[in-house]
Order: sequence, then structure tokens, then C-alpha cells
Amino acid sequence: MADDMAGKLDHLVGKVKEGVGDLLGDRKIEREGRLDQMEGRAEQDAARAEDAVLDANARRLEAQRAKELNRTLDGDLDRNL
Repeated sequence: MADDMAGKLDHLVGKVKEGVGDLLGDRKIEREGRLDQMEGRAEQDAARAEDAVLDANARRLEAQRAKELNRTLDGDLDRNL
């Protein structure tokens, strides 16, 4: 399961690493920092996508329950008429 905070941390570490590489003129560290940032963003995206799926499933369940309640209320109304 993806973790938004872990993604943020990876992104932050990558930013620092990129800056250190730039400061030292070390292209390898700078590149690694950019790659860490990409990985961090991907982790954040995955976590947000998982959250969106959970939210969508919760909304679907809520809609199904509302439909069932509506059918029950319609049945009660029909019996009372």
C-alpha cells in the first residue's frame, strides 16, 4: 500500500540530494536526487489514487444504501395508500 508521507519524505530527500550534488558539482548525486524526487512523487500519486478508490467505494455503498432506503420508503407509502 502506498504511503503519502513516505512519498513526501522521498521527494524531500531527493531535493536535498540534488542540491548537495549541485553544490559539490557531483552530477551523479544530483541525478540520484532527481530520481528520488520522481520516486517520491510516484509514491504520493499511488497513495492518492488508493484514497480516491476508497472514497469512490464509500460513495457507491452510500448510494446503494440510499436506494434501498428509498425502495423501503416507497413500499411503506404504497401500503399506506
